[in-house]
Amino acid sequence: MLALVFATVLLGASIVAPVLINSAATGLETEVGRMEIQQKTLAADTAALSAQISALASPERVSEQAVRLGLGPAQSVRYFELETGMAATEGDTTIAGR
Repeated sequence: MLALVFATVLLGASIVAPVLINSAATGLETEVGRMEIQQKTLAADTAALSAQISALASPERVSEQAVRLGLGPAQSVRYFELETGMAATEGDTTIAGR
C-alpha cells in the first residue's frame, strides 16, 4: 500500500514538475524580451545624447556662444604663484623657474 502511495506521488510530481518549470521559463523569457527592448531603447537614447553633446561641444558652437556673450580672446594672461605670492605675465620666466 505504501509503495502504491509513493508511486502515485512520484507520478503526480513527474507530471506537475515539467508544467511548473515550463511556466517559470516562459515568465523568464518574457522578462528577458522586455529587458532586450529596454536595452535597445537605452542604446538609442545614449547615441542621440552623444550626438547632441558633440554638437553642443563643437569649437565652432562654443566660439559662437562666446561672441554672443561678448567674450573674446584674452588680451593678456597673468599667472599667480601661491607659494611666493608673485604674479607674472605670459612669457615671464621669473615664476617656477621658467
